[in-house]
This record gives sequence, C-alpha cells and structure tokens, in this order.
Amino acid sequence: MEKAKVRQDWGEQKMNEAEARLDLASVHRILAMEGLNEGTWNHFSCKIGNGVQYLVTPGSTHFSMVSASSLLLYGRDGELISGNGQANHDALPIHLPIYEARSDVNCILHFHSPHATALTVFKQIRFDTRLSQTAAYFHGKVSYLDTYAVPRTNTEEGEEMAHALGDKKVLFMKNHGVLIAASSLADASVSAYQLERASRIQLLAAATGAETEPMSEEHAELLAREECNGEPDYLDGMKRLLERTQPNFKE
Repeated sequence: MEKAKVRQDWGEQKMNEAEARLDLASVHRILAMEGLNEGTWNHFSCKIGNGVQYLVTPGSTHFSMVSASSLLLYGRDGELISGNGQANHDALPIHLPIYEARSDVNCILHFHSPHATALTVFKQIRFDTRLSQTAAYFHGKVSYLDTYAVPRTNTEEGEEMAHALGDKKVLFMKNHGVLIAASSLADASVSAYQLERASRIQLLAAATGAETEPMSEEHAELLAREECNGEPDYLDGMKRLLERTQPNFKE
C-alpha cells in the first residue's frame, strides 16, 4: 500500500492548553460514566496551541480518574513534553499518523465499547446508518479497517489506519474497537456516545430475528448534516453534571 510521506500543515490555532485540559478530562469522565471505556488501555487526544502539540490520556489510568493535570503533553514527533508517566503503547502509533494525514482533525477518541466493538467481529454485518435516527447521524461518515492491526509492533499499521479512515469521522477496526476523528471535543464526545447507542440498537434488533425496516436515504442524509449529531450542547450539559458529582476532574 502506497502511503504519502509529505508532512501536512496541522492547521490553524487550536484550543489553549488550560481549556483543552478541562474539556479532554471531562470527556474521559463522561465516557466512563456511559460505560464506553475498557480497563485502563483506551486513549484520547486533542491538539492545542498552534497544533504542533497535543494532550493524550495517561497510560494505565482508568477514565474515571483522569483529571486536567494528569493529561500528558506530547510534541508532533511523539516526544513527551510534560506529565507523569507515558501514554499507552498503542496511543502514539494510532493517533499521530491520523493527525499527519488530516489537518481538519483536532481530536481523536479510540475506545473498545462493547456494542460498537461487537460489530467489528462479523464477516458480513456492518454498522447500518439507516437503521435508527441515532445511526443516521453517521450516514456517509463511516469507514472500515478490514484486517486486525497492532501498531505497537508495526508502525506502518498506524498509517494503514489513517489510510482506512480516509476523510470519514468513524473507523470500525476489525476485531478491535472503534475510533472517532473530529474537529472538536463537543462533536467527538457526543459521537462516541451515540455510536455506541446506535450499535446497541442494531444488535438488539438483530437478536429478535425479525426483519428490520431502514429509513429512507433522504432522511439519513438530512440527519447526517446536523451539527454535532443534532446535540451540540451534550458536552456542556454533561460537564455541569460532572461539576456536581465529580468536580475533581478540574484538578
């Protein structure tokens, strides 16, 4: 597979570091509350400043324990700038090639939520973006990596993930999990929540054995055009809940 070696411009000014730390820490806590994480080995990241640095999940840390100060700061070449510990061994090999390939991507969420991950194990069943309203927000925005990849042992597989993602928002990774690449944490967080919900709806419907009736292409396309999957205030609303129940995410 031929891969581009030209280094891309990472884009315009991103969030300042303090703001990004609060928002990224809150996304970890929110998705832990929603049951989307697996153990201590899933990982998120977002660009900051002028886009040549990014924050990433601290390795071996449950999402419910991530705080603003615990996030690690890395440079564009994968060097640790500040923070205690290291990122998960798969984080940099997965995230960096996507940032290099997609200047429009400002944050990446990689996780192994049960229902979305279940859809990566079938030979023929794929995520159906016309099956429910929630699924339709992803219509035309989904791609697939059809072979299992372990980028920590083969860095080229990280580039293959970026290639498989292409210009889409969601990547279903064979026998592995899912990845969301978005322009904002508001979009990424609600997309993660809704992707898992839509996957659960699809599997529950399939389990009945009854015939399903997808919505029209027209309606799916209409929903897919909505900003932040129709719920642009999800992150702010959930942050208010965190401020009441888990205020130490800001520490």
